[in-house]
Order: sequence, then structure tokens, then C-alpha cells
Amino acid sequence: MRRINKMWLPVVLVVVLMSLSGFTASVEAARGDKIKIVYWNTYTDHHEQALARIIADFNASQDKYEVVSQQQPYSEFDAKLMQAVRIGMGPDIVNMFPSDAINYIKDGLLVDFGPYINHPEHGIPNFKESIPVGSYAEITQWGGDSIYLFPCTVVGEVLFYNKTLFDKYDLQAPKTWTEVAEISKLIYAREGIPGFGTDSITDTYQGLIMQAGSGYIDAETMTLQIDETIAKEKLNWFADGVKAGYFRLVGEDVFFSNPFGSQAVASYIGSSAGATYVDAAVGGAFEIGCVPIPQEGPVKYISQWGNNFVCLSKDEEHARGAYEFLKYFTSKDVVVDWAIAFGSVPAYADAVQTGKFQKFSQENIAVKALLDQVQYVGMLASVPGAVNVRTEIDKMLQSVALGVMDTDTAYNAFIRASQAALNQ
Repeated sequence: MRRINKMWLPVVLVVVLMSLSGFTASVEAARGDKIKIVYWNTYTDHHEQALARIIADFNASQDKYEVVSQQQPYSEFDAKLMQAVRIGMGPDIVNMFPSDAINYIKDGLLVDFGPYINHPEHGIPNFKESIPVGSYAEITQWGGDSIYLFPCTVVGEVLFYNKTLFDKYDLQAPKTWTEVAEISKLIYAREGIPGFGTDSITDTYQGLIMQAGSGYIDAETMTLQIDETIAKEKLNWFADGVKAGYFRLVGEDVFFSNPFGSQAVASYIGSSAGATYVDAAVGGAFEIGCVPIPQEGPVKYISQWGNNFVCLSKDEEHARGAYEFLKYFTSKDVVVDWAIAFGSVPAYADAVQTGKFQKFSQENIAVKALLDQVQYVGMLASVPGAVNVRTEIDKMLQSVALGVMDTDTAYNAFIRASQAALNQ
């Protein structure tokens, strides 16, 4: 018998596994078994418990599909997912940012939800009108009627501040970036601690330049459209604050909740979903305030941190099952319960208007702050190389703030590296 070249074995394995994926669905359907829909996620603690309740309720609500949650380590998730998908053993559903999704879209690995959502019988009526304009623009940015991302809730940046300390000096929560700097300088002079930090200097920097009227990435030409004057001004604004001590980088803490709780920083920008961690870190030592992030410039803008789902199924039965689960997940009452558990805002207007969510938003200061600014959710082009641009922004800010590079050198390096990534 003729030997199979060892070089072809991985290819043969992929083909066989992908074929078996569709074959398994057919066998399940023929036997009358529930079709298993696998959902990989990184949720833990109360988030994992809330998800388990939703899945159990969905599984009990019908007899065709069984959703199975498989918790994965956060640090290994991206690499493990790509590897599993490429050998045909990936999950049916995961959560994904658009900047990651584009890498799967260009290889034809994501299911287009458009035909399901827009189906006259099984679709979601008024889908476009029910979600924020920025959210819809983000999930439809790849042209036509395709919808590769299924929105669930909106999470976003909010400003946590030590209200007890602010009250001590008769300070109001800042509404502009100019006020952020002024307050931070005063607190540093009086208390000897930085007045401000941000969990994600990349997202905060993007917000600064977008509010100021800069462009970002042109998806058609695959070129950077960042305004150099604005970019350098905002770079210096942040880096000068770090050098002078009234701003701070998060460093090894990764998130500012613990430094904030220990009163090592007076305010910081973090995720609205992190409110419970902030409460735990503060432990009642002082009163916590939370407000929308500052706005300053001609454009109202906050970063898009949507909790979006994607489907990686290879056959119609599993894709339809994934859609039915996500349709259930984002139904009014269910998505409200998830938003409450997750500390986020439902992406759907009818859910936001429910009495249950409105009551919650008045009780949770972070969600209230996010709700007050959710109409400013913006959209940045997600194209191949966009993730690299984010990485280069972080490098640029860190290098200038730490005095490793001057502004011009760091900015030029950022432009070269980012454009090279977009050109690949």
C-alpha cells in the first residue's frame, strides 16, 4: 500500500476532523439527540454562576439543543482558540472583540449572523434600531448585510474617584481632561499621591485623540489617518503627568482597583464591570464616586467595549443552534439579568427601559456612569493589523512616560511599526 507523506498528515487530519464535525451534527439530528453547542468562555465567580443559570434555563426551554459551557484560562485563551479552530476542534461560540474577529473573518471562519437576524420568521425585529449607533456600525463594518458579531451588553470606561478625598479639598469630579490634570496636580501637591491613572492607556489615548477630532485607520486604504499634532499633544499631556508624578502608570498591578483601594492613587479610569472589585479593594475605607469619563473636544467619544459573541460552527445545525441560544440570551429579561450580574448595560433599548434595569442602574454607580455616556460609543476600524496598532500605542506611551524615548522618536517609531502591520 502506498505510504502517506508525513508532511500531508496535518492536512489530512484537519480535513477529517472538519468532516466529522458536520457528520456528528447529522448523526445527532438523526438519532433525535440534542445537538450540543459548545461555548468557550473565561468567566469565573459570580459571572460563571450567572452564565450557568442562563444556560440551564435555555436547555430546559427547548428539546433540540444543549448548550455546554467550557471555562478556559484567560491567559491562554486566544492561542488555544486559534489552534483548536484550525484543526476543526474549536467551540461553537466565544466572545470576541472586532479587532480579533477580523483575523477569523478574512479566513472565512466566522458565521454570518445576518441571514438569521434578518430572517422574516425567525429573525429579530428592529434589530438595527434597538442597539446604539456606534455598536451597529462596529458589527457591520465589513460591508454588505453581514453581521459577524452578535452584541449582548455594553461595557465601558468610567472614572472611579475617592470622593472622601475630593470632598476634603472641595473638588468636584472632573468633566474635562483639563480638569483631570488640574485636580491631579493639586492632590499630588497636598497628599503626595498621583491624582489619576488608567487601566488601559491605549483605550484612554484613543479616546483623547478621537475626542480632539483625529482620524484613526482608513479601512479602504489601510493607512493611518491619525492627526500628528493632536497625537503628540495628547502623548505629551499624559507622559508629562507621569514624569511629574501627578499621573501614574498601572505597572505590575495590571488593574488600578487595588492601588485605588489602598489610596495610592486618587482616581482612575477602569471598566464599569469592575465595580465589585473596586468595592472589595476599598473595603469601606472611603466613599467611592464614579462618573462618565471626561469629554474635551469637538467629538463626544467613549471606547467600544461591547460584549459580543461570534459563532465558529462548521455546519448549519450547530450555527442555527448557536443563533437560537444567542437570541434567547439577548431577549429582554435574560439580558437584563446578565447585565446586572456583569455590571454592564444591555445593548438593546427595550431591555434598558425595563424597570428592573433602571432600578439597578440607579443603585450601581458604575453602570449609571456608563449609561449616562453610552450614546457616545464610537467605532474604530477593525482590520488586519489593528491589534498591532493598539500594541504600538501602548509602547509609545510607556516609552515616553518612562523617559526611554523623546516624543518625536517614539511617535515616528509608532507610525512606522503600525503602518507596516497594516501593510502586511
